[in-house]
Amino acid sequence: MNAERSLKITITSTLALVILQGGLTCLILENMRGGAGGGLDLRQSALLLIAVACTVFGWFLAWHYTARRDDPGAEEGGPHAALLLQSVEEGVVSVDGAGYVTFANQAAHELLGYREGELAGRDLREVMHHGRTLDCTSCGKQSCLLHPAFIGGRRQRSRNELLWRNNGSSFSADFSCSALAGGSRPGAVLTFRDVSARREVEERLRLQGAALEAAMNGIIIANRQERIIWVNQALCRILGCTPEQLLGKDPQSLFSSERDPELLAELAESLEARRPWQGELVGHRGDGTALDQEVTVAPVLDETGGVGNFVWILLDISRRKRSEAALQESTRLQEEANRQLVRTVQRANELAVKSARASAAKSEFLANMSHEIRTPMNAIVGAGHLLRETELSPRQGEYLQTLMVSADLLLGIINDVLDFSKIEAGKLMIGQVTFAVRAVVDELLAVYAHRARQQGIDLHVELDSQIPDLITGDPMRLAQILNNLLSNALKFTRHGSVQLAVKLARKDAGSAELIFAVRDSGIGILAEDQAQLFQAFTQLDGSITRSHSGTGLGLAICKRLTTMMKGEIWCESIPGLGSTFSFWLPFGIAAADSRVERKKEAGFTPFRQQRVLLVEDNPFNQKVALALLERGGLQVTVAGNGAEAVELVRAKEFDLVLMDVRMPGMDGLTATREIRALGKPGTESLPILAVSANAMDQDVAASLEAGMDGHIAKPFTPDSLYGAIAAWLNGPGSAAAGGREQVEERPQVAKVDFETGVRQTGGDRKLYRDLLRQFEREYQDQGGEVERELRAGNREEASRLAHSVKGIAGVLAALPLHGAAQRLETALKGEGDVTAVLSDFREELKATIACLQAEGWQNLTSSNPRQPAEATGNGSSRANA
Repeated sequence: MNAERSLKITITSTLALVILQGGLTCLILENMRGGAGGGLDLRQSALLLIAVACTVFGWFLAWHYTARRDDPGAEEGGPHAALLLQSVEEGVVSVDGAGYVTFANQAAHELLGYREGELAGRDLREVMHHGRTLDCTSCGKQSCLLHPAFIGGRRQRSRNELLWRNNGSSFSADFSCSALAGGSRPGAVLTFRDVSARREVEERLRLQGAALEAAMNGIIIANRQERIIWVNQALCRILGCTPEQLLGKDPQSLFSSERDPELLAELAESLEARRPWQGELVGHRGDGTALDQEVTVAPVLDETGGVGNFVWILLDISRRKRSEAALQESTRLQEEANRQLVRTVQRANELAVKSARASAAKSEFLANMSHEIRTPMNAIVGAGHLLRETELSPRQGEYLQTLMVSADLLLGIINDVLDFSKIEAGKLMIGQVTFAVRAVVDELLAVYAHRARQQGIDLHVELDSQIPDLITGDPMRLAQILNNLLSNALKFTRHGSVQLAVKLARKDAGSAELIFAVRDSGIGILAEDQAQLFQAFTQLDGSITRSHSGTGLGLAICKRLTTMMKGEIWCESIPGLGSTFSFWLPFGIAAADSRVERKKEAGFTPFRQQRVLLVEDNPFNQKVALALLERGGLQVTVAGNGAEAVELVRAKEFDLVLMDVRMPGMDGLTATREIRALGKPGTESLPILAVSANAMDQDVAASLEAGMDGHIAKPFTPDSLYGAIAAWLNGPGSAAAGGREQVEERPQVAKVDFETGVRQTGGDRKLYRDLLRQFEREYQDQGGEVERELRAGNREEASRLAHSVKGIAGVLAALPLHGAAQRLETALKGEGDVTAVLSDFREELKATIACLQAEGWQNLTSSNPRQPAEATGNGSSRANA
């Protein structure tokens, strides 16, 4: 029995005794008034009965109250009630009037994160927090969940309240709070449940509903009786109806049964079979207008696996249908236009084929003409050079001079034809180097002064003193233009003078424009003929009786070259008084310390008796080449055709092969391939140079493709021949021919032949510059890499690195480095002294990198002064990949 129960029993008993005592007191007083012997009268008896009755009633109440509290049946209900409260999943907490916990079931402990029994006797506000934060120290009692029950005794309910656990985590809960009756400070009972999972589901459903409402497609949900129970706003917008107008309808009624009866029947069959369906149907809006729709219907299964609902998705494709119709019409028109275009293209292709055949025929003609003329010219030029070194009488010297001049003129005609062909094909490049105008003019005067004296013509030059000392441009092409103009002036002038004038037209900080003028006192040109001057293959006097020869290409080439150099050329002439051919060109102004490219006389030092195989079928060219090679200090073996050359290489050792290309039987290209495939040690790296009258770019490319290392064009001069050979042999000896010492140095071969490199990259200057930069950046320490691999015993990897340098050096036209890398690769394969060759390789690589770092090679010019020995020979090397 608790204290409250004991107090109630005590109060009830006391009241009963007070009532009984009062009745007895009243009876005794009444007796004292009436006398001791008197008996009880009726009123006294009544009072006594009332007192006894009140006493008995008080004791009855006390007994009854005690009996209810002590009833065995009631005591048995306690454990059952506690067990019931402990088994529910909701948390149940009771508190007294002061807010202290008097009872908390197991679910309450688990939900709030306490062990069983930890909540009893504690202030509810200490163990049960609610709200957005865990800290409830600042909350007043009026904000407590139990406050309404304490104050007003009313029941309090709340949904989705945020409650906090003992560990600081929170959860969503629904709770109910009720006041306990009785007493001046009634307690309260709080029940709550965790509804976090329900909240997540509700939020997910809310988002899904929002997504469905935001969808652009119309969406219908129908029940299993195929009646609409929900639609989204997109469908209402598409159909122009309100949801109330659509709910309860059969979705199939939204489509026209007349337009697509078969599709509707197929749809009904799929719905009956509970299968998904997709197709295009024609529907109608609320106003009766038709619209094309793409419809998808999918059944939704319930928890038993049966169909509970159907989801319809409708996409308005009316605009797409209109676009398709327009596209079909456009396609029809396009097909018609295409057919017309095909006919046009076929016609154009026919014309292109004819043009290609004509171009190929022209190229073949030029190649054949070049070869057929250059082959005998090689013998003429070579024999002339050999003859010039013999003792000649004055008359013989005069004859020889006439012969050499005629050969030069003939070679000039050939070069004009080839240059014009290159210009038409877009393969002629304009260089940018530093040079002096005075040097170009002086060289031209040295060529034409003797001729002018022979003709009795005064040849003089006027050079503007304000012209910068050094400019940047293409001196070779400038000299070519002036050469043509001076040659024509002397050709058409019988008496009088020829003047070359160069003036400064404009100058600023970094550029200058120069005007060149060649004036003569010759026959002049009629006004109506001046318009044809710069046309190709045009001669003003084309009759068989004309007094002046020529191809009619010189001025056309001048016109093309000035245009390519961003300049202009024109003519002013008066018949009988003379002509003036003028042109202006823009140039850059170079710094005073810039390197200048000049031509200089090449000294000659004989070779060291290296073994050379000369492969040549023409007996005249054999004699000339043999004499020149032997005079240069080489041991020469001659082969008359390609097959003989292959056998000689198989049987003997050679340091270099000079290979003609066009030969009867086995040509030079085939012979080179067979030599490379012999398998004999050293044949893969044996230098093979083409010596051919085929001087077109495609001929050079074919030679490199066949495996040759360079190309020497016929006719060659001694200097050009020796210079090309020196690039592949280890340099000539120091002993002079005939025992005489020669102090002149041989012309050094360019470390990088930039012009050849540009040609080998298809004329793409930007690509070539990028390759040079990459080579300078990535290959500086390649020699060290090779040495490290050798020290580590990785000879194969060292050979691969050397092969890589050889390939890129060939592409970049770094001829000396290419040769050094090739020799190193050969040595690494066991065919030479690796130490010495590696040292040469590292020095050559260092020199090549220094050349790139020291010079303004962005101008794409040769790194060393271009020597006469390089004027004709092409020292490009093949790229070994």
